[in-house]
Amino acid sequence: MAWTSAIGAWQPARAHLVGRNCQPRYDAPPSDYEKAMIRTRLPRLTAGLVLALAACSRYSSNAAPPARVLVTTGTNVVEPSQAAPPAIDLTHLGATRIDAHYRLTTPANTPFQFELVTWQANDLNYAQIVVDHVSDGGVNVDNDPLSLARVGLVPLANYLISDGEYTVAIGGSFVRLTLLGRIEANQVFAVGADGRSVVTIELAIGEESVINRLPATEPDVAGVVSRDTIYSSPSWLFGYPTVAVSGDRASVVCYEGDRATATADRRFEQRLQFDAATHAVTGGAASLGIDVRMSRDHEVVALYNVLGVVRADAEGVRVRLSFDRGATFAQDVQVLDGASHSRIVQAAMANDYSLAIGTWRVGATGLEFVLVRGYAAGFDAFGSPTWFQFLPAEVVHTAPAESSPLTTGIAWSEGDDLAVGYAFNWFASSPGGGWTSTTEFRCATARFGAPLVDVLVDEESMYGMDPTVAVLGQGSTLRVFYAYEVRDGVRLATSSDGGASFARGPLFGQAGDHLPSVFARELGGQTHVDVLCLAGREFGTELHRTRWLDWPNDAPVEEALTRATMQQVPFSQPMGGSAPPFATGLKVKQVNFLGYDAVRDGDQLVVAYDEVEFDNVYLCTRMYWPYLPVAPAPGHSPPPLAPGLTEPMPAPNPEHSHQLKLLRLQ
Repeated sequence: MAWTSAIGAWQPARAHLVGRNCQPRYDAPPSDYEKAMIRTRLPRLTAGLVLALAACSRYSSNAAPPARVLVTTGTNVVEPSQAAPPAIDLTHLGATRIDAHYRLTTPANTPFQFELVTWQANDLNYAQIVVDHVSDGGVNVDNDPLSLARVGLVPLANYLISDGEYTVAIGGSFVRLTLLGRIEANQVFAVGADGRSVVTIELAIGEESVINRLPATEPDVAGVVSRDTIYSSPSWLFGYPTVAVSGDRASVVCYEGDRATATADRRFEQRLQFDAATHAVTGGAASLGIDVRMSRDHEVVALYNVLGVVRADAEGVRVRLSFDRGATFAQDVQVLDGASHSRIVQAAMANDYSLAIGTWRVGATGLEFVLVRGYAAGFDAFGSPTWFQFLPAEVVHTAPAESSPLTTGIAWSEGDDLAVGYAFNWFASSPGGGWTSTTEFRCATARFGAPLVDVLVDEESMYGMDPTVAVLGQGSTLRVFYAYEVRDGVRLATSSDGGASFARGPLFGQAGDHLPSVFARELGGQTHVDVLCLAGREFGTELHRTRWLDWPNDAPVEEALTRATMQQVPFSQPMGGSAPPFATGLKVKQVNFLGYDAVRDGDQLVVAYDEVEFDNVYLCTRMYWPYLPVAPAPGHSPPPLAPGLTEPMPAPNPEHSHQLKLLRLQ
């Protein structure tokens, strides 16, 4: 059976009968049983196979589109090489052609990092990246579950599985698999996404290139008020934290998995609340249905007694509202139905409790970015809301079907003016092989009582992640700050006419820095501007801050909020059976993908971030866990389940791979 048709064979196995008419859905990750079936479905190399490379070409006349694979370094798309690809066995892979070849160089034993990205048109259906480790130093690699660890590589993605020969990352319409580490010999990989064709990647010992990140020279951040580890998890499904603050409580919503079996596929929505006065952490978790996918499809907002959790899932977009600071959730509203296939929600609450929700959905002609607005419609004797009503969704912009939506930034002014920064990547196949990616950054602004004004802020050939907005003033004096990625770092654009036009401001950070969060405030007659972002540095992804104390008159100061590390560590043989012994593994610590969120609390910033630490031998072993001599225990161990945020949470375990931290900054 061919490689991609084998992976595709998961699809019928993943059909679930749901709804009154019992129609199958194909949007759930594979179950533990289905993962175990990989071993019988993925092919094995046999002696009778022949080298098919000579008969295949990236310029094949086959009308099928090229493999949906981007090779990126942060936000920058790597161009295919014009050199001939290495000889590989396409028959073994079940592919018919090579669409593009990439040659990446790195000095021996020098840290590097790059990403493999794929997507599905119109943001529908599951996507997958399949990596075959073809050769190590010119020697064929076959059926070795530790081959990536053996050569010094660490694979990272939200959902990884391996049968020993192929490493597969799975996600909902979008997948990003990171390969980082350091090597001592040339490596060759074949990468596919859809089954028809592959791209080849030659990772060669040579000069420094775009995959070698610069060292972190930024000093440690000043003005740390507190830094607390509030929760930990061993689950691979943990991550994507979002944070909101009201009074002395910080509320965090993130994904969680099985706390006993790290690789189990059951997923939960974990809600946490941290009391700054007592340092107590309480919370509760809700089980997620089969349709939850691998994106940040949740958001949390808070103002005084009101706490709202917004989620996109199989039922559409739902808003769950608490009027007692999270003890109970009295109102549950569906603002978009499940037929909309809504994704990647963002929300923000104004000072008068007005609520704005931005999300992406599938439209008739492409991906639609829509805005849903709500307002408090009932109050108690003290003026605190007891009920909300929501207006119909309004379509702000329609993106091409061959595009991928990004996360969104929303900000309200003191006078209830609204600014929404959003963006998307759209893709086109390149005549020279591979794909191009263009990011379109847009901003929709509505002054109080006025309609939305939607404008293009910038457009660049790159792979963007996330724009963000902040506002100062109100009405006729409204200023909008818009931070976004560009090829060489992060840029800050500003509008002094209420979002009707934007001036592109300074560039800061380094190439590949992404996921900015911008905050603006007036202090002592000066405009303070802070921009947080994820920064790719020598050893991995760090969380950084750039700040201006007197925008735009002073020079920015760049600081590191976290440090990434990469080190060789000894370990005991984890596999059992006949696996060859290892001396050391490579352990990395960094901020996880989409692994932070930040909010302003008065004159301070509160940041929730997910710091992940893995060694590559453990990773590769656990990806291969269905085939270990001793099977994992049956059943699941969920996080503490509760409808509200009142259950005591387990103390953080420093041995867990994920450490959820709460940082408060001046």
